[in-house]
Amino acid sequence: MNDQNKSQPDVLEQIYVHDVYNRLKSTTLTQDTTAWPNVRRFLNRISSQTKNALVADVGCGTGKYVKLKSDLFTIGCDRSNQLCEIVRDRYSHIPIIIADNLHLPYRDNLFDAVLSIGVIHHLATHQRRVKAIQECLRILKPNGGQLLIYTWAMEQKQRKFCSQDVLVPCIDHQTRSDIILDKNSWSSSLNMRENLLRRIEQANSQTTKFSMIESIQNLFQRFVKQTSSTPSTPILSHHDRLAFRIRPFPMSSYDDDEQINTNPYNKRYYHVFKHGELEMLIEEASKLIVGSKIIKSYYDHGNWCAIVQKDI
Repeated sequence: MNDQNKSQPDVLEQIYVHDVYNRLKSTTLTQDTTAWPNVRRFLNRISSQTKNALVADVGCGTGKYVKLKSDLFTIGCDRSNQLCEIVRDRYSHIPIIIADNLHLPYRDNLFDAVLSIGVIHHLATHQRRVKAIQECLRILKPNGGQLLIYTWAMEQKQRKFCSQDVLVPCIDHQTRSDIILDKNSWSSSLNMRENLLRRIEQANSQTTKFSMIESIQNLFQRFVKQTSSTPSTPILSHHDRLAFRIRPFPMSSYDDDEQINTNPYNKRYYHVFKHGELEMLIEEASKLIVGSKIIKSYYDHGNWCAIVQKDI
C-alpha cells in the first residue's frame, strides 16, 4: 500500500469493506454459521464465572455468537446495516445496533466480556487497529473482564499471501482459492473517491430512527461525535428515551445486483497479522487502558488470537 492510499484509510474501508458487505446477498453472507470451538469455550467460561454476564459482540456479523449462550445477555453491533438487519430478523429479542468499532457508543467499564472476532483485520492502518482495541478495552469491566480477539494470520497452510495488505474476493467458502494481492485495484480504488465522498455528504443529510428495548437504555451514555477521519460514522445520541437518531451509512457504490459478479470492487480488504504482531498491538493499546494484560495468545484455524484481561 503506498503513501497516498494510507492517507485515505476510511475511503478504502468504505469501498472494500462496508460497501461490499452492504451489497452482498443475504444468502452469501449467511453461509458461514459454524461457531469456533475456542470462542464457545471462552463464552462457557464467562458464563460459569459470572451469572447473567453482559457481553458485547463487536462486529457481530450475521450473529452466530449472539445466541450461542442463552444464559448470557449479549448485545451485538456491526458497522454494516445489512448484517444488523440479518441478525435482527433471526433474533428479534436480542439488541443489535449499528456502530463503528472506532467509536463505540457504550459507556466505560460496562461489559463482563467483549468479542472481536474477525474485525480489526478490516481496518486499514496500524493506528486504527490500535484504536479499535482500545475501544474494546474501554468498555470492558475491571477486576476480571475479558476481551477475545481473532485476526487472520499471514501464516496459513491453506492460503499464501504476498503482502500483509490484501484484497480477498467474495466467493464461496467452499471454492475459495489462495489469496494474492491485486495491486491494480488499490490504485483504481482512489478513482472512486470523489463519487464516494459525495454520496457520504448526501447520506449525512438524512436521518432515520429505530427503537431499542427498555432494558438496555442506560447502556448508551456516550455521544459519538463525527470526525473528519470517520466521514460515515453513525451519530448515536441518548436522551433518556427509547429513540436513537442515526445518520445512515452511504449506499453501495454499485446499486445494481447484476453488477456484483463482475464488479472489480467486490473484494474485502484484510490486513493479515504476522506472528507476534497482535500481541504488540494489544500492548500498545494497553498503554492507554491501564490494567489490561494478555493472559493467553494462540493460533486457531488460520487466526492469531488473544485473550486480554482488565484487572484495574
